[in-house]
Amino acid sequence: MSDLPPLPTGFELERKPDLPPLPEGFVLGSTQARAENEVRAEFDNMPWYQQAAVAADDVARSIANGATFGYADKLAGWANGTGTEAERQKSAEASMRGGSATTTAEIGGAIATPVLAASAGLSLPRIAGSVSGVTGAAARSGLAAIEGGGYGALNATGHDQDVGQGALMGAIFGGAGNAAGEAVAGGARKLAGAFNRRPQIPTLDELSTAAHQAYDAADNAGVIFTPQATGRLQSEIVQTLTDFGFDPALQPGAAAVLRRLEDLQGQNVTLKGLDTLRKVAGGGFIPGNKSNNAAISAIVNRIDELVGNTQAGEVLSGNATAGAEALATARNYWSRMAKANSVTEAAARGELNAAAAGSGANRENASRQAMKALRNNRSATRGFTPDEHEALMRAIVGTPDQNALRLVGKLAPTGIVSGALSGGVGYQAAGPIGAVAIPATGYVARKGAERMQDGFVQELVDIIMAGGNKSATQVAPNRLQSLIDANRNTFEKSAAAAAQYEGSR
Repeated sequence: MSDLPPLPTGFELERKPDLPPLPEGFVLGSTQARAENEVRAEFDNMPWYQQAAVAADDVARSIANGATFGYADKLAGWANGTGTEAERQKSAEASMRGGSATTTAEIGGAIATPVLAASAGLSLPRIAGSVSGVTGAAARSGLAAIEGGGYGALNATGHDQDVGQGALMGAIFGGAGNAAGEAVAGGARKLAGAFNRRPQIPTLDELSTAAHQAYDAADNAGVIFTPQATGRLQSEIVQTLTDFGFDPALQPGAAAVLRRLEDLQGQNVTLKGLDTLRKVAGGGFIPGNKSNNAAISAIVNRIDELVGNTQAGEVLSGNATAGAEALATARNYWSRMAKANSVTEAAARGELNAAAAGSGANRENASRQAMKALRNNRSATRGFTPDEHEALMRAIVGTPDQNALRLVGKLAPTGIVSGALSGGVGYQAAGPIGAVAIPATGYVARKGAERMQDGFVQELVDIIMAGGNKSATQVAPNRLQSLIDANRNTFEKSAAAAAQYEGSR
């Protein structure tokens, strides 16, 4: 190629003005971002049928992006060959056109994924619900925070954002959302049951009156057993003790019953007399002596069988059936009273021990120790039902929520030394505000743990007074409450997912 001729003398190339810099994130070859008014105007000028199709596509795109935490745009860009940024521009324009509709659709998609996962059992709070000891709103919200952190990190990677920041915000809002969801669901349930009929739990005075009336009814039945009945009773008890390998030296409680039976031979005996014999047998219970106690239980069962199932010629007068029923009722009432008294007396000892400690700051711990001592007293808890034993254990070991409050409560000032330490820790953490806030937080937490402990003890007493069945102390749910209960997990998970999604945006 020949050389170009030289430029004329004085000729200068025209200098073009500098171009503005490209927008941040702009990629050559991608669709340039358009203003919202331009996108809206284009949509408004479309015929109605085209608007309907575009709106449906916009909603579907928003749902997909929410459900996949932003990965739908990445996958579509890869599949179409248009690239991620082009697909994200389309999603941004869909949001401009749809406004709140597409925002709601995207949030709905983001909620759907964790809710469906939870329905399939793939949720930390739900999985932990089957693990013994992992209960309580605080524990569930903590697990929801961990789960929310995972979803937040996933959302951050889907949108090419900072993963650590996404995980942190997901954890914060996931835990807070679960707590809020539980609070709202619990509040709605309480509101729905505001007019439910409360269970009638008898008082000690009412039980005492009913027991006396039942004993009077048993006496009024006028039941008198013949020597034939007491002879059969003695024969069956002797045979039972023989099977046990009876030895008066090893089973002294059972030996005392045998001596009383020998005194009754050849005599008529009233229903009250047999009940007295039963009380003698019960009084022969010796803590730690398993063979004696097994023999005592067998004797009591034999007496009850005779009273409830008499044979021909064994009743001289009276209505044996009515007398037996009245006697069983009376025993049931007295048993409730005895067990309730043992619990309230143990609780009172705990209060006394806490007061004797000086500040009374260990009231909750003293109550737990008193309940533990009660449980170890086999004589006092003999006859406890499974629901009563469960309630007693709750009053001993507490719940995760109560134990969390108990731990925070250690920051409460309970004396000169602890007050100084608590205030000092608060000052080191947050200056003068912390010096006040930390001890105050500890005090509130300790009082909360104490109130929960009082509630556990009262729950045990209520179960005992109601006959040993926990369900008898609870209000039967109405239809609305049953509906809330059936959908509670979905509601709470939706609240947590929505909060976590909004927090990670």
